[in-house]
Amino acid sequence: MAKRTNKRRGNNEGSIYQRSDGQWCGQVLQGYSGGTGKPLRKTLYGDTREEVARKVTEALSRTLHGNAEILCDRITVEALLNDYLWVFKKPSVADVTFDWYLSAVRVHIIPNLGHITVQRLTPGSIQRLLNSLHTEKQRSQKLIKGVRDILNQACRHALDLGLINQNPVQKTIVPKASRLKSQQDDTLHVIPERDRLQMLEAARGDIRMNTAITVLLYTGMRIGEFLALPWRNVDFERGVITINQAITTQSTYEDGKVAQRTIVIGDTKTQCSVRKFTVAPVVMEALQAWREALPGHVKRSITLDLLAPDAMVFPNDHGRMRTYDDFRTTYRRFLDENGLPYYPIHSFRHTFATMLLESSVNPRIVQKMLGHRDIETTLGIYSHVLPEVYSGAADALTKAHTALFTANM
Repeated sequence: MAKRTNKRRGNNEGSIYQRSDGQWCGQVLQGYSGGTGKPLRKTLYGDTREEVARKVTEALSRTLHGNAEILCDRITVEALLNDYLWVFKKPSVADVTFDWYLSAVRVHIIPNLGHITVQRLTPGSIQRLLNSLHTEKQRSQKLIKGVRDILNQACRHALDLGLINQNPVQKTIVPKASRLKSQQDDTLHVIPERDRLQMLEAARGDIRMNTAITVLLYTGMRIGEFLALPWRNVDFERGVITINQAITTQSTYEDGKVAQRTIVIGDTKTQCSVRKFTVAPVVMEALQAWREALPGHVKRSITLDLLAPDAMVFPNDHGRMRTYDDFRTTYRRFLDENGLPYYPIHSFRHTFATMLLESSVNPRIVQKMLGHRDIETTLGIYSHVLPEVYSGAADALTKAHTALFTANM
């Protein structure tokens, strides 16, 4: 059986992989069977990836320009989605993202729309699905938006191939969440000042948790970024931390389903998540104390250099990368033993951003420190803080106005 590599394809390459015997192969969608609606693919071979990529690009070009007949009268939404996911989506996203889309398609889209032919897919049928997810099943805005996004991408793909004349998803909307629920969700994500203080007080006698809580609370790192942070990315002299990697999930599949997941170190969530910034002195102090105490917090039989540049800052008891589940267990135990309320680990990131915005730090600075793609993402997530920011701006203008007249009296 052919063994696929983990390398991503380039633009317009189709699906390219390397067999166990070293030969490179590429598959190109040529159309759909008029009798069964099944995808018709052509396999191309070569000695190098570049050779196959060139052949695939040429074949795709011929298909898109109408030189290959596309039989689409029987293609269903299920067939379209499966082909788009496995041939075009999977090579371009991280496994954890692909798994999320795969689950959304299998659980929510296929049971409701999978049997419909692509030509009969209407804005109304899609909108009814989105409305049902919102009102009847009360799914999150993230899931509803994801369902619409993957349908939109697949339909754009079908439009490019000439399977449909217009994209029905474009005429649909994501149902709006109630303002009350949105405000409640935002409030739950932020750790109140009193509970922050109690956490830090309780962690004074536990240097492991003191390090984790201090770093997460005062840097806004995602937990995956923190667990993958190597010592070489901590500049003690300049007080700067560089974030350029994170733990992620690598999946293997059988019969279209996830068969196994493996935790590995990979890229950050997005390219914009790669960042370097100066941190508060309290963070560097906590990391320095942890660096000195680290050898005493792993098994004595460990022979690894725990302070090597590539070694993890926050390893497990065996000196290797700590997983998210392992950290979450340790975190929960710490809270329970100290009688502290539970807050999701991501709450530290939300609290960090909220503290900065409440202190009137420029939202664009907050965006960069969080590693968000654009300012709209930051403002959208932390809209509950903006009234206080605006109030602070109004106060500043009032003071400036008063000072102007005072100076000229």
